[in-house]
Amino acid sequence: MPLLKFLQKHMHYNEAKIYIGKKEITAIIADNFIKRMIGLMYKKSLNTNGGMLFIFNRSDYHSIWMLNMHFNIDILWIDNNFKIVDFCENATPCTSMFNCKTYIPKSPDKYIIELSAGFIKNNGIKKGAKIKIKK
Repeated sequence: MPLLKFLQKHMHYNEAKIYIGKKEITAIIADNFIKRMIGLMYKKSLNTNGGMLFIFNRSDYHSIWMLNMHFNIDILWIDNNFKIVDFCENATPCTSMFNCKTYIPKSPDKYIIELSAGFIKNNGIKKGAKIKIKK
């Protein structure tokens, strides 16, 4: 079993409720280096209203890549004021570590939310929208 898969199975993840307008998402929290590095690797899918919330220590241009992913996702980048500063729809998994696209926001972020592909379009999510996080 690869080390990252082993770590993912043995890490404890807390959950948070995230609200974008009236839409509620239940997200597992990646709040340390290992959890952020593993992300959604090896998972088979996400629930329609499920996601992963990445919490960083400071604002920066935090990127995402899709190594060892099994499904497409939508990505939201959120600033320290809980405003959506950028997003990516339908990000696709890598086929190889050597040919893996990196998704980078256009503005600094402090949080990232990964969601099921189609979530942004199906819910009319726009840049500038505010979110609420309840742990």
